[in-house]
Amino acid sequence: MKTLRLALVALIGIALLVSAWQGPPAVAQENVNKAIDEKFSKYDEKLPLWSIQPGTAPRMIELTIYFNNMWFGAQAGNWDLARFEAYRSEETIKGVYVVRPKRIASLKPWAESALPALIKAIEAKDKAAFEKAYDTAIAGCNGCHVGSSGGPLKSMAAFKITRPTAPLFSNIDFKGR
Repeated sequence: MKTLRLALVALIGIALLVSAWQGPPAVAQENVNKAIDEKFSKYDEKLPLWSIQPGTAPRMIELTIYFNNMWFGAQAGNWDLARFEAYRSEETIKGVYVVRPKRIASLKPWAESALPALIKAIEAKDKAAFEKAYDTAIAGCNGCHVGSSGGPLKSMAAFKITRPTAPLFSNIDFKGR
């Protein structure tokens, strides 16, 4: 019991010293939050948390899913579904920027032109404009693939994207309500 009491007194003493050294508790917590933000806001492959994050390839699979759903939603006139899938595409790209910063230079120009064009056509509910923006977006995908390498491949040109001919999921009613 005496050892536990001494340990508790020592911990309280250490906490007081740290608090005095870092300032009031709010300032100390602010410093801790800032240090955490700085550490986790930049990709660092040496940190276990970063090394297990999905890289570019899984995120490209996500984009394939979203673009497939976007296509069939737009073809069915379900503009809400198409818009949601465009939103999910935007969110996926943000993830690539964080976990694979070396891909930003090639991906960002595509994302900043292709996705807004798709969204504009979707929000206008303009099927012809959507199809044109979609074809332009996938042409951009293929252009990037030709110029990219990674993993065991010398070129990502092996991944040629086209308009989908069948939905990936048979259990989605693309017409919606």
